[in-house]
Amino acid sequence: MLRKALERLLELPAVYDLNQFIGQPTVRRYTQLLAEEVPLGEGSHVLDLGCGTGATRKLIPGQYVGIDINPDYIASAKRIRSSGEFIAMDATKLSFPDASFDQVISVATTHHLDGEQLQAMVVEALRVVKPGGAFHIIDAILPVNSRDRAKELFFRMDRGRFPRKLEHLVATVSCAANVARTRVLSGPMHDVAYLKVLGI
Repeated sequence: MLRKALERLLELPAVYDLNQFIGQPTVRRYTQLLAEEVPLGEGSHVLDLGCGTGATRKLIPGQYVGIDINPDYIASAKRIRSSGEFIAMDATKLSFPDASFDQVISVATTHHLDGEQLQAMVVEALRVVKPGGAFHIIDAILPVNSRDRAKELFFRMDRGRFPRKLEHLVATVSCAANVARTRVLSGPMHDVAYLKVLGI
């Protein structure tokens, strides 16, 4: 019952933003992987799947479109972000035409999706990315070191119902696409994974 109440609270944009502030060690790893792994430039057109309240926008130098299934997050992003386009949309059913974006990213979203939803998001992301682009997944994972019980317990308190180890995340995504590269950064709260995903 307490968990359900917390999950409802986190649906509120202000509480979501506070949670992001508290989780800065993990957010810094997301930011590092985004900067080091995703080719971004002034002329690039980027789609962000599961954008929350749009915090990633400030890291993207080119054109930016963020989508999230929570319309309250999108309304907040439109109010507080000075640029970018924000749309309430389901990442498993994108309304964009084929090959609309240079790169597609998803930060801290996969642990909210079951296997079928994750694979549907991958298929849609690869449909809307231009040839030569990729789908870049960055998310917290269950700790690489199985003896790290504290990090695992902490992650399992998250409202995301589908925390995965790296190998499980890769296996799930690989059912729908080709995982061309992986990288993991260890952290005090979470280990964070990067996957570069290409069409099969």
